[in-house]
Amino acid sequence: MDLLPLFLIFCMAISGMSMETNAAPRASFNVMNFGAVGNGLTDDSKAFRKAWSVACHGQSRGARVIIPAKTFLVKPVKFSGPCKAPRITVQVLGKLIAPTDRKAFRANYWLLFYRVKGLVVGGKGSVDGRGYVWWPHPFDGFRPAALKFYECPGMVLAGTTHLNSQKQHIVITKCDGALITNINVFAPENSPNTDGIDIAASKNVRVKHSHISTGDDCIAITAGCSYIRIKGITCGPSHGLSIGGLGAPGKPDESVEHVEVSDCTFKGPGIGARIKSSQGGRGQIRHVSYKNIEVHQVGIPIVIDQYYCPQGGCKNHTAAVRVSDVSFSGINGTYTENDAMSLLCSQSSACTGITLDDIDLRPVNPKKTAHAVCFNLKGRAHNVKPNLSCLSHHSSYSFRV
Repeated sequence: MDLLPLFLIFCMAISGMSMETNAAPRASFNVMNFGAVGNGLTDDSKAFRKAWSVACHGQSRGARVIIPAKTFLVKPVKFSGPCKAPRITVQVLGKLIAPTDRKAFRANYWLLFYRVKGLVVGGKGSVDGRGYVWWPHPFDGFRPAALKFYECPGMVLAGTTHLNSQKQHIVITKCDGALITNINVFAPENSPNTDGIDIAASKNVRVKHSHISTGDDCIAITAGCSYIRIKGITCGPSHGLSIGGLGAPGKPDESVEHVEVSDCTFKGPGIGARIKSSQGGRGQIRHVSYKNIEVHQVGIPIVIDQYYCPQGGCKNHTAAVRVSDVSFSGINGTYTENDAMSLLCSQSSACTGITLDDIDLRPVNPKKTAHAVCFNLKGRAHNVKPNLSCLSHHSSYSFRV
């Protein structure tokens, strides 16, 4: 009798038993088992808090909180760590909706994950801030962000849909190593300040393969960020995939560096690739690249704006955030405003090391002449249409300031 097959089967069985024994079983906690109703009318906040508390603080191994395919009305909730579980998953299968009573909000968030390591939030469900009750009052006190992550290193957000935030849809702060992938973010074009994703004080963050259409920035990368990778985003209508704004007067040095945006598509009115800072600021924006970008009927596809003043009435200042080593390459498509590019740097501090390669931007109206505007830029341009007079000396350009 050939004993080799029996020996192999025995070894496989022993191996499987070992793997099963050593694997960390993950306990699951369905919010329905903690009193949630899921009818979209009853406040299910208490059940969410209970399920989170048991999963986070009662498990020494992995845990999963399950939000099933129902509609849950949830008032502001803070999901706090640190957790005993080394990895905790929130599986979003249903729809979370915010209360429409603005008095229910007393902090700058609707849903907050606070100091949770090993956090994964994912699923085919949705998070609806029902921000339409907030949008008519953009300057009437505070408005909360819909979903915030604070000090959640290595967090993952995947697969979810985010709708109609009160202010920003998603904010991550001090979340080194975060990954956001395959999400959808939608709000009306006229909804104020409804940024898709805001990233602050974080490094080694990746955002990829997502669709974002909002009333403000598609993605905003703000102070304290470095080594940010954005890839495969469909953006627009929006105010752009932006770095900044930085440099508000009175703030300390603010910096963003080592940012790469690639293989993205911008659609509709608004702005495409954008760097913005206010006069009077301190700090720097450097080592930034936008490459392989398609634009379809975008207002202004490429912008550097060191005179950013969203509320108007800003005073002139000599100080400025330093902008250096920024490249735009492989950007092609159509635009709708007067200028294909608006690169306006501080009068007192030129933007340096600016490079443009293989740019082909055409007005939607073929009867219009392509224009670009630039001021106090230092660098080079190669194969750029329309030409930039301050970076090249090719003929047949139009220069306006």
